[in-house]
Amino acid sequence: MPKKKWFWNDITDGTLRRMYDPTVRGRSQEIADRLKVPRWAVNRRAAALGLSRPKDRPWSAQEGAYLEANFHHVSAKTLARRLARSPTAVKLKAKRLGLRKYDEGYTASSLAEALGVDPHWVLARIRSRKLRASHRHTERTIQQGGDSWLVTDDAVLELLAEHPYDIDLRKVDSLWFMDLIAPYLQRPAAGIRRAQAA
Repeated sequence: MPKKKWFWNDITDGTLRRMYDPTVRGRSQEIADRLKVPRWAVNRRAAALGLSRPKDRPWSAQEGAYLEANFHHVSAKTLARRLARSPTAVKLKAKRLGLRKYDEGYTASSLAEALGVDPHWVLARIRSRKLRASHRHTERTIQQGGDSWLVTDDAVLELLAEHPYDIDLRKVDSLWFMDLIAPYLQRPAAGIRRAQAA
């Protein structure tokens, strides 16, 4: 028997956008009951609409202070575990606080998390030279996965400019993405203001 297809419209999508929250237990089933569709259909549609990424909770003053005190000598992965946040959230907050490491950038895994893709997707683009990356020159052995990659903000922006259709913006971490492109959005606006003043 063929699997039944579920058709979505503006009304059902609107209900899904208002109610969906992956951090609330049982919410998917609640929406499924209301819309009379299977729970898997709700979760699949939420993913297609870019709603399945959990929203980061606000940072407290104590968490910000802890991050400032430890960012330069503790890895983002360790800080993420201690603060119960994702490594991407830690890096984004650090960037907003003006904290930088000498080798700041993304590993294939952390960039994949920010873009909402599998790490193999990132590695494939590094191998095809669509995404510029360099080795971090760590002492990791082949058994540990070998030396990790370092991808800079500029390299990510080059990928976006040269291969825009490779990335599904619905899956991208929206806060990270806006922070990434914010400096480039401000430049044209300043130029327009100068032209209007002339």
